[in-house]
Amino acid sequence: MTVPFLIRELCRDDAANLAAALALHDAAHALEVAWLDGYPLPRLWQSAADIAASPLYILAGYDEAMQLCALLACGRADDGSLDIVRTLVAPARLGEGWAGRLLTTALAGETAATVSSAQANRAALRCYHKAGFVRVRDFAAADGLALTTLRWQRDDSELPLTLDADGWVNEAQQLPSPNCDSYPQPAVPLLVIHNISLPPYRYGGDGVAQLFGNRLDPAADPYYATIAHLRVSAHFFIRRDGSLLQFVSTRQRAWHAGVSQWRGRERCNDFALGIELEGCDFEPFCHAQYRTLAALARLLQRECGIEAITGHQHIAPGRKTDPGPYFDWPRLAAAVGRALPEN
Repeated sequence: MTVPFLIRELCRDDAANLAAALALHDAAHALEVAWLDGYPLPRLWQSAADIAASPLYILAGYDEAMQLCALLACGRADDGSLDIVRTLVAPARLGEGWAGRLLTTALAGETAATVSSAQANRAALRCYHKAGFVRVRDFAAADGLALTTLRWQRDDSELPLTLDADGWVNEAQQLPSPNCDSYPQPAVPLLVIHNISLPPYRYGGDGVAQLFGNRLDPAADPYYATIAHLRVSAHFFIRRDGSLLQFVSTRQRAWHAGVSQWRGRERCNDFALGIELEGCDFEPFCHAQYRTLAALARLLQRECGIEAITGHQHIAPGRKTDPGPYFDWPRLAAAVGRALPEN
């Protein structure tokens, strides 16, 4: 399988890699200075040697050709929380989701994080807001530059979800899909976890809802032309920010599993509910998604009689790989009180 991107700690013992990191830093720094109308923004590093010796933890994002596309440098605040010092994206790769990928990886396992940014850097602020950061303080530097501090806080509170008599979660955005029919039997013992992103590896758009509603424009993206004819759906879709969308009632059969088998029983659509997580096989899912997924799984266990939870990869091995190696099965298992996945 071709790996479309890779997020990992920057390797500092390779001269070519350090040179690429410095070049990216210089290009991103110059662009930010231009955004700030020439403000003399301090450079994070002056040389490749500075990067090699930096006490900061540096995450790097590479594309499928192993070209360096983005960097995130962070340290620790006095309270032990993550302190994001700078997020740098190669100007030619802006708009491709690199900052979001770095932030998702950096925040995995963290309980809190802070970052400060110039108020004029709207691109950075949008990115941090999208990752779940909220503004906590506006202030000015000694020379008058308007700055904003934002904070991300892990929310472990219980998410209240309820199911109505017709099989719709009251708290979800309800977008009924025509791609469903009746279950051949009333029992729904299985819950299947998937991942999806449209366009591939891009998040936050309407592609999934359009696909499940038979409204996907094949001209909107080259990949869409290959799938716009499909008639598929899932019961639920959980976005990166944890928001919940529902397309099919739990009383109806959605078309998500395809050719599949579970414990000798074929056609898993006939006895399963499907949850799609916005994501892919190559990076972690977000805390907000796990919070919503845990609440939804508990609700479906309680109200729909779910007897087992597994992944698409487990019911269609060799054909499907989702939710993939980054999905945290022990985390979901702890939330629902059962060993997972159940194959």
